[in-house]
Amino acid sequence: MRRVLAGVATLALVAGACTRPAEVSSGGEVAPQLPANANTVPVGTTLETQLNTSLGTKQNRVGDQFTATVTTPVYAQNGALVVPEGSTVHGVVTGLHASTHVGDQAAIKLSFDTLQINGRTYPFNADVTATELKTQGDTKDQTLQKAGVGAVAGAALGAILGGGSLNKIALGGVLGAAAGTAISLGAGDVQAVLPEGSKLTLRSTQQVALNQQ
Repeated sequence: MRRVLAGVATLALVAGACTRPAEVSSGGEVAPQLPANANTVPVGTTLETQLNTSLGTKQNRVGDQFTATVTTPVYAQNGALVVPEGSTVHGVVTGLHASTHVGDQAAIKLSFDTLQINGRTYPFNADVTATELKTQGDTKDQTLQKAGVGAVAGAALGAILGGGSLNKIALGGVLGAAAGTAISLGAGDVQAVLPEGSKLTLRSTQQVALNQQ
């Protein structure tokens, strides 16, 4: 998965592409932090996940819950397995801004609250640092392509939006006060979505003690 190292740059939407690399609005790439042992997921741990359901500006409401499945296992520095593939991250939609006309920027804000490993659930917070949108057949492909119309006026489809970017695309504070990471869903007059199967790269923002239960 490709990451842009600085700022949020506009990407051209390529028709017919199967996946869509996203942009990261960080000051630079941060190397993944490996847990010291199998009992702790430290702040800064990277989890590669995949959405288990589609999330969109019309089909969802603020407060809707969703899950994503860990697709790449996380190992400790000593080689011990910490977060197995198939573990589940639970999240909630904390902000939505629909696009009602060409040039209007759509966005969704996602927050995470729990990590489920081998049937045990732990408090968990994380930021989304990158996305890769997966298309879902001809109809959804067309929706994603149309959602990119006018993206140059705001932010590209799938871009991670920081506070500065939110101000630039004039969302009027709709997403600004809510917790979580804002993701651009492009601009256009169609429903903007993160399809089921889309990849989300998460970076933990709190330490998780796996032996607390």
